[in-house]
Amino acid sequence: MRTREERAADQLKSHIQGVREVIVNLTTNRQYVFLDTPGFDDTYLSDKDILRMIAEWLEKEYPGKTKLNGIIYAQCITDDRMSGSVCENLHMFARLCGDKAAGGVRLMTTMWDKARNKDVAESRVSQLEYNFWKPLIDAGARHKRFEDNSSKCAWDIIEDLVEGGNALLDREELIERLLYEKTTGQPLYSPLQKLLHELGDMTKLLQEEAGSQQRDPELVRQPKAEQCGLEEVYDELDEPEIPLSRRITLLCLKNTPSSSAITAQLEDQFVAENDYVIFVVGPAGVEKTWFTRQLCKNHDKGRHLHTEHVAAWRCNLGTGSDIIIVDAPSFRSGRHRSNAEKRMTSWLESKFTQKCHSAILFLHSLDSHPTSVDMSISWHLETFAKAFRNEFAAPSDIYVVPTCNLVSALPSETLIQRLSQLKTVTERLNGYGECDWHASIFPGVFKGLPETAWSAVLLLLKNIAQARCIPPKSPDTFSALKDLADILFKEFTSKESDLDLDAIITLGQTALEFTSPEHPQHLSVLIGLAGLLSERFSKGGRIEDLDESITLKCTAAEYMSPEEPQRQTILLELDGYLSKRFRQTDSAADLEKIITVRRAALEHTTQPNRCRALLDLANALHEQFQKQGTENSIAEALSLVRAALGLCPPGHPDHALPRDRLASYLQTKVGKKATLAHVKGPGIGPSSASSYDIKRSIKKAVSDKVEKIPLRLLHTPTGVLCNRDGQISRFEGSPQYKQLQSLASSLDKQQLDAEINNVISEYFGFATLSHRWGSGEPLLRDVEGKSVYDLGSTDGEEKLQMFCALALQRNFQWAWSDTCCIDKDSSAELQEAIGTMFSWYRWSSLTIVHLPDVFDAGSLASSVWFTRGWTLQELLASHAILFFTCDWSLYSKSDALDHKTDPALLEELQNATGIAKLHLRNFYPGMDDARSRLHWASVRRTTRPEDIAYSLFGIFQVHLPIFYGESAQNALGRLLAEIVSRSGDVSVLDWVGKRSSFNSCFPTDLAPYQIVPRFQLIPSDPAGRNNLDPKKAQQLYNKLARLPRAGFVNSKLTLPSTVHPVTEVKPQGSWPGPSRYGYAIRASRLRPLNVALSVELDESVDSYILVRPWHPKCLEQQTNRGVEVVWKLLEILEQPFNALLLKRSLHNEYTRIACCCTITARTRDLDSVLDSEVLIPEIV
Repeated sequence: MRTREERAADQLKSHIQGVREVIVNLTTNRQYVFLDTPGFDDTYLSDKDILRMIAEWLEKEYPGKTKLNGIIYAQCITDDRMSGSVCENLHMFARLCGDKAAGGVRLMTTMWDKARNKDVAESRVSQLEYNFWKPLIDAGARHKRFEDNSSKCAWDIIEDLVEGGNALLDREELIERLLYEKTTGQPLYSPLQKLLHELGDMTKLLQEEAGSQQRDPELVRQPKAEQCGLEEVYDELDEPEIPLSRRITLLCLKNTPSSSAITAQLEDQFVAENDYVIFVVGPAGVEKTWFTRQLCKNHDKGRHLHTEHVAAWRCNLGTGSDIIIVDAPSFRSGRHRSNAEKRMTSWLESKFTQKCHSAILFLHSLDSHPTSVDMSISWHLETFAKAFRNEFAAPSDIYVVPTCNLVSALPSETLIQRLSQLKTVTERLNGYGECDWHASIFPGVFKGLPETAWSAVLLLLKNIAQARCIPPKSPDTFSALKDLADILFKEFTSKESDLDLDAIITLGQTALEFTSPEHPQHLSVLIGLAGLLSERFSKGGRIEDLDESITLKCTAAEYMSPEEPQRQTILLELDGYLSKRFRQTDSAADLEKIITVRRAALEHTTQPNRCRALLDLANALHEQFQKQGTENSIAEALSLVRAALGLCPPGHPDHALPRDRLASYLQTKVGKKATLAHVKGPGIGPSSASSYDIKRSIKKAVSDKVEKIPLRLLHTPTGVLCNRDGQISRFEGSPQYKQLQSLASSLDKQQLDAEINNVISEYFGFATLSHRWGSGEPLLRDVEGKSVYDLGSTDGEEKLQMFCALALQRNFQWAWSDTCCIDKDSSAELQEAIGTMFSWYRWSSLTIVHLPDVFDAGSLASSVWFTRGWTLQELLASHAILFFTCDWSLYSKSDALDHKTDPALLEELQNATGIAKLHLRNFYPGMDDARSRLHWASVRRTTRPEDIAYSLFGIFQVHLPIFYGESAQNALGRLLAEIVSRSGDVSVLDWVGKRSSFNSCFPTDLAPYQIVPRFQLIPSDPAGRNNLDPKKAQQLYNKLARLPRAGFVNSKLTLPSTVHPVTEVKPQGSWPGPSRYGYAIRASRLRPLNVALSVELDESVDSYILVRPWHPKCLEQQTNRGVEVVWKLLEILEQPFNALLLKRSLHNEYTRIACCCTITARTRDLDSVLDSEVLIPEIV
């Protein structure tokens, strides 16, 4: 028989739409009533709705004297963060309980059986008790664990809660808290009461303002009705006889619009002085409606200036001024002309009430002849001008935009002819008629794309600005246009669909034209525009586009200092553009520029890329010697290739490339051998190659290929381990090699080279094994000179045999396993293997994962493979991967050749690793988002402690020495120091736990990175701008802009920071749990805060500071201008942040004080932000 408690539990389900009641009768004289209430910040209901619901339910169901004995707040222990909704629930819950009633509260943690790592769970308990729950616990609440999901454990918590029989609150007091909250926190009711007074005053003011304008009767009636409604609510709230629940219902149900909304409605009904008005004019049937819709899509503010017959949209693009798009009526002959003119006049008299910038976009369909009567541009414009009957004259600036239906049947010759005729007609408009038109034609054709439409608008505004220079109210027209071009350029270049490339380039060229070289965004516009021009060159082959992209890249390189990392990327792209043009023009001047660019790139190229840069420059000089016979060129080329050879001595994986280049250059110099074939331009027909040339081409292609594969591979058909010489020897004896040699007479050199590369890539494709090491794994000495298929039958040997057989079955000639393909007795080879292992998995054609502890579908995440350190880089590096279960059957039943393309399995991988699908499919090594990469590895372990750091070298793309025997703290410290030095990323310093002996700012291991920092953003108050001291704000911005990135030099961390000296340290006694000391701390410009430490602080506060680490990316990511960028910076600095507590030593160095919980700090106010001090402490 099931117990009564168990039956009651079945009724208690998650409920968000109302209050659910479950009654349990334990004895004849004792009854428990459990209530499940909706959470605050609910998906469907506001907090006010939920408070009202609970209050009305209590009054209805328990009208008598009913006691509330206790409250239980449940928190899932497996949640690794406090989301916004959870924090809101807890915040409202704490306010309802209050200090007096908190003794009857139990804070219950659940789902302990689902916690995979108990240490992590305990760490979360500490975070909850000493951060989020601390105010309630201080007031008397207690934490209880619902650990085993048993009825006994549940009733133990209930008995503890009701022990003593004292009531927490009676019904009336609880309802009063729900509606008033008089006893604790910020009242809910009083601010609403105050708001009613303020809204009443504002409604009267708006009523007077709307009435004085006498424009729209609706704008007069609406404020009056709102005022009456507000007074009615206020009178009812002041009546003492009205029940409290009725009062809160009045407040919740009354939907009073804010004063700011009404003000905005009034302002947006008319054209403002700083608006730009674009009239879209043209005959019927020229896609006018479609054109205006494309302009307004995603940009209109939702407040229109429509009248009954004329549509107008207010578009806000974030530039400070709105653009109003007016779809003017089409003027026809006869009475239709008069009607259209009257409708236009009516709109102008009701909406066009202030002088502002205005212009005309005239749409002309190429389906009609430009000189036909109905399509006459001058006739339409004259009729349009007559609609302006008030004090404002018709706009004189006209931009004629050709339009074309996508399904137009006109021949291309006719369209070209009509474009020419339209251009002539447009030119004749200039100076024509009383309006003295200023007309020009748009260089493109509108075919329905929004970027084309906005490109036309932008060029029209540009023409206005250049002709008039200063608008009515804007101090800097060109800056506004530049911002508009920037916004549109960024919006349309981010589109994934097909683009009007010409229109986007026009936007980019306009943005560049209005951007001064000193502007922060000048460089990004240069680079983006160069890329688009290069793309258009690739599609259309216009050499002018390639010329302009080269000019832009040259300009970008000149603006950047040689030390900037991005300059290297610019130089490489410029090298590529110049090489494209050189292949087309065979110009000696371009070759000279290529040499100059490669010299500049070489100056700041370090290992491991320096060898390649040396060879690239040598190759260009060798080309120059072949074309011009300059002795200095070949001499410098030989010097450079010898330097590359010194960087890649025998045994180095790249040794063969500089060695072969040196031999080839020497042959060229002495003239004893044939020179390398010179790449000819278009028009050169097929030419046969000699046997010697083919062998040399094959040898070079093989040499290039084996550079990117491991030193040793298993030959899957035979099971024999081969070094690189063995691999090449087997290829030269293969049918593929003989087939390539036979193609000499049938293919030209370009086709032959392509075929050689395809055959070699396929032949040397190899599979890699990813697994957890087990017993009996065969090492290098066990397989040398043998076939793996002849080995014994240990678990490790059988695994290797099955792996090779599977690779062969999938048509791979070669396979690699970390067990037997590395000489682990050679420290040099081991160092190279660890440094290159990520690349080997990346270059492999397939990674085969064997999971001996997975038996059926759905159990992938339970495999120990997901807890090992080295398997993380194997998962991320592999382009294609297949998972096999314990019996070597495929884990998934799908036909996918790569499990990363199987949506269901990819979902499992994401759940098992916590890594987003985007990174699982396409991971790029490097320093981006270093904190997330450390989080991925934080739950993994390695057999040798120091390997946990070494296994991340490839993921972060760092090349550091391997020192087996060093401490794990030292290995991790070296990795973190390299990350900080190369990227300046200070997010890796955000951790809680024990500090490392390597540097006090680093943790002892990766465990602290399991917790992902979360902040609930505090909305900024725009009113703060009114009291902003612009000079101080700009000074702070300049100070932070000049700060360098964080770095690590001579075992010291240099950490640019905003600093807050500690002014008071007040002990709070010993804390429970791992913390031994609690302190209340006050610091300059910060709000008071509490910290929990495992060390005792000195009495002197002068040596302690709280710092906020600074990263320049906070400024780099800003796209605003002028005051806006400064304001955005202040908004960032106002937000809460995780502070570091530092102690200064006698030598003016600092050490970090490790804390047991996060130190979340926040500045007192905006003035405190403006007074921020900047410091670059050296931390040991």
